[in-house]
Amino acid sequence: MENEIPRVVLYQTINFLCLGLLLYFFLRKPVAALFLKRHNDLTAAIREAKKLKEEAEAKYQEYLAKIQTLESDSARVLNQIKAEGEASKQRIIEEATRVSENILKEAQRTATNEVERARAELYDEVLEQALVGARSILTQSVVEKDQLRLQKEFVEKIEAVQ
Repeated sequence: MENEIPRVVLYQTINFLCLGLLLYFFLRKPVAALFLKRHNDLTAAIREAKKLKEEAEAKYQEYLAKIQTLESDSARVLNQIKAEGEASKQRIIEEATRVSENILKEAQRTATNEVERARAELYDEVLEQALVGARSILTQSVVEKDQLRLQKEFVEKIEAVQ
């Protein structure tokens, strides 16, 4: 009996085989269903992940296009603002030139008027001084006899007019 397998080992092997057959018989369908469900869940998760990845890539492309559009729009708006600024600058310069020309013309007119007024005042003053001088000369040189003669001539002229 030395070469023989002990009986206990033989019983254990038979028990193990029975247990394996029973487990196979009873757990085959639930384990297969579990693995099938897990396979289906993983496949669905992979599909969902691919779908989300595609959506994310689409959103990325959409945002990229929007960014490019915004960049081109901002460049266009910036150029437009620069052009409007240059046009405003030109208008302001033209307006300032026109106003300065008007101010110069008005200043020239005012200066001309002031010179004419000063001339008239000077003329009036010189005339007044001449009259004062002439009166003083006449009062000194006209004697009473000349004064009576002038009064007589004045009265005759008035009578002749009447």
